[in-house]
Amino acid sequence: MLCAIGGRAVTPTWGIDFLSVFDNSEGDGKYTDSKTYFFTRLAPEAGLRLSEKSRIAGGVVWFQPIGCEWEGRRVSPTLYYRFESPSWRFSMGMFPRGQLREEMPGFLWSDHMSYYQSNIRGALVQYVTERGFFDAYIDWRGMQTEKQREAFAIVAHGRWQPKDGPFFTGVHLMMNHLARRKNDAENLDGVVDNFLANPYIGLDLTGKTAMDSLQIRAGAIIGLDRDRKFDQSWRTPAGGWLEVLARWRWLGVKNSLYAGGALYPLYERYNSLLYQGEPYFQSKLYNRTDIYLYILRRGGINLTGALDFHITSGGFEFNQRLMLTISLDALSFKK
Repeated sequence: MLCAIGGRAVTPTWGIDFLSVFDNSEGDGKYTDSKTYFFTRLAPEAGLRLSEKSRIAGGVVWFQPIGCEWEGRRVSPTLYYRFESPSWRFSMGMFPRGQLREEMPGFLWSDHMSYYQSNIRGALVQYVTERGFFDAYIDWRGMQTEKQREAFAIVAHGRWQPKDGPFFTGVHLMMNHLARRKNDAENLDGVVDNFLANPYIGLDLTGKTAMDSLQIRAGAIIGLDRDRKFDQSWRTPAGGWLEVLARWRWLGVKNSLYAGGALYPLYERYNSLLYQGEPYFQSKLYNRTDIYLYILRRGGINLTGALDFHITSGGFEFNQRLMLTISLDALSFKK
């Protein structure tokens, strides 16, 4: 049965996202443990479409490792409001990261974080035009309790193509904040500040070569870090960043290179509690080459194989991945 709000019909809506990943890593284990991830993740949601532009939805994200029965399972809530117009979009609550206009680069978000945490917990504002987009969101990833430190990140990123042609420009910005536990009488925790800026320019050669798509981005990555309990001054790592993404039929290659100061100077102290990106950015030199094989692409079903090569100034890691994604929905939830 349909009901109405303000004279408009309220209709039910639903969506299901499924992910299964096999990810095996081998190497020296200097920055990450050599281990195998094999899991499934199911994220069903149901809701009400309040109008053509807005809806509310709720569900769960069920993360389940394979090979250990129920052990290691994790069930997280999804509950949010979503507004979409041709230019403006807004979400608030606990909503899928897939609503972002682009996949975050490795210095902001790691593969393993994407496995375990598929939702943003906070609010998202997006502005979209024919020439580009801009996203800004807050991810409240730690409420202050007796056992848990307050933690949140404010992230903004966008891309703009100033005129017709291959050139574009963009930026990634982040403020990452780690505070104390509630009633920290023994003063065990300090407040930690972490800022990062990545302005870049790019070249989109899609349609101008034999490749199906070809993009190049280059820029600087500038960090600011301070542990207020232990450090009296700011740490200021910085370096250059180059990324090339090419795709031809069923084959894709992505190469990212960073060289400069170690971007995560406090990683040994706080690990992923503070830094959400790839731990390889502890190195002053980090090159990652991903070779993709698009095995199946049909409707909402995608099966992809990947070989990932991680080269740092002090080591080497090699990942073999197989990823299956299935997305089904009543209406199009895609951007």
